[in-house]
Amino acid sequence: MKIVLVTVDGKKTEPKGVISATLTQTAEVACDSLSVKFVGEKVLDEIERVYAYQNDKLIFNGYCDCQRVTADENGFETYIYARSSACLLVDNDAFAYTYNRPSAQSLFMTYAKELGFVSKLPDICTFKKYEVSSGSSLYVAINSLVSTITGNSIRINADNEIFMLKPSENVINLNNNRIISAKSTINRSEPISAVHYKKEFSYLYDCHTYSKLAVDLGFSRKRYVNLVSLPSWQRNYKISKMLKDSFKDYKRLEIKMNGYFDEELFQRFNYSSSIGDFKDYLLYEKVYCVDKNGEKTRLILKKNIDISEVNYVD
Repeated sequence: MKIVLVTVDGKKTEPKGVISATLTQTAEVACDSLSVKFVGEKVLDEIERVYAYQNDKLIFNGYCDCQRVTADENGFETYIYARSSACLLVDNDAFAYTYNRPSAQSLFMTYAKELGFVSKLPDICTFKKYEVSSGSSLYVAINSLVSTITGNSIRINADNEIFMLKPSENVINLNNNRIISAKSTINRSEPISAVHYKKEFSYLYDCHTYSKLAVDLGFSRKRYVNLVSLPSWQRNYKISKMLKDSFKDYKRLEIKMNGYFDEELFQRFNYSSSIGDFKDYLLYEKVYCVDKNGEKTRLILKKNIDISEVNYVD
């Protein structure tokens, strides 16, 4: 991994004495993160921008959050922590407004274009009112609309492209050649079997959504939710998200491998080893680390579950 640092006055430097560098990408976190530790003979000026390349391909484009220098008999040890350019959307508030029939593209033009981002979002919109409430970030303003309509979140890559993160159409067989270890976990402590909710001012939670999958697997875990304040078109999304999110850690794989792994998040995989056969798992997290022990990547994969729901009102 090649690291390039840019100071606030535009000077570029490529640290040579890198002790360690770790790039973390997680599907459920808007910003990628990069931490770098290196030694040198002098103290660097204040760092603003941080870039990382793998075989000349840009894999990280971000801003320095923390720069720490320690002096000892060996010289100066510098630690840099940076977040990807998505931090511009996360750290800035959107102005509050109620939109009539907004599209993802119109929200992108309003909130993200002037910051240098490029839209790769699909042509999606709602014919309902959509409220961006006070205190919402630019990221939330765009992501909430996209996720409410499609069930998928937005993501920003190293090229500043905003796109919709969704499971890949193809499924790849994960090769064992570079794998160091694999760990499988089944977590039955979180899946929800039923959501009881009310959508009108009443003492009764008289609407019910059941997860057929949860019931079939023997789960009995219910939740009560007041959805009176939500617009009708957002209620089903809210309930569906609760059920799906409760299953996100139900079945997962943690795989450690040598070298860099260049597949993208939400790529679907099959994997077979001595611990079992795992069909249709999504890549949720990649942690790529370079240190004195070489280059390694840790993957977190989670079962791609399509939850069948039964929705009825008493």
